[in-house]
Amino acid sequence: MNETTGMEQAMLAQDSWVLALEGIFALIIGFLILFWPGMTLVTLTIFVGAFALVSGIFALVGALKAKKGSRWLAILQGVVGIIFGCIIFAWPIATTVVLLWFVMAWLVVSGIFRIVAGFSLPKGDVSKGLLILNGFLALIIGILLVALPPIEGLYTMALLIGFYGIFGGITLIMLSFMAKSVQSQMGA
Repeated sequence: MNETTGMEQAMLAQDSWVLALEGIFALIIGFLILFWPGMTLVTLTIFVGAFALVSGIFALVGALKAKKGSRWLAILQGVVGIIFGCIIFAWPIATTVVLLWFVMAWLVVSGIFRIVAGFSLPKGDVSKGLLILNGFLALIIGILLVALPPIEGLYTMALLIGFYGIFGGITLIMLSFMAKSVQSQMGA
């Protein structure tokens, strides 16, 4: 199995622009949260809902290019992100109270999906490490949020989400360049 075939079987089979847009969106949200940590909790809730919704949409778009055997992982990740985003938008005030649990669950789930997708790449694929790193970032931050007290931890939660947005966005943009390189080699 060559490198191109391995990338097509994982979430990197999506168009590079999908990964780049998701990464840019993550960077913007991450910087907004870090530079504006005193924002109202409802505004933070809207940002997190938008991030989960857009991430889910990008995962579904990426699933269109994935091979049938690996498509289910991207579809499931996309559906989970869209569901979390829609729930957050439908009840922003009530969701603010339970935001920590929604964010924690979404980070843990998407982290696991990205780790699994990374390990499904062939051994010599250079993007494997970035995808696994992105997954571990989400997973670790999700688990750290479990340890925070719900009310007192909201400021810390905002900072952790901001840092995840920045570092996760950087890894997604790097992955988009790798996917673009592979698409160029394929003549796509």
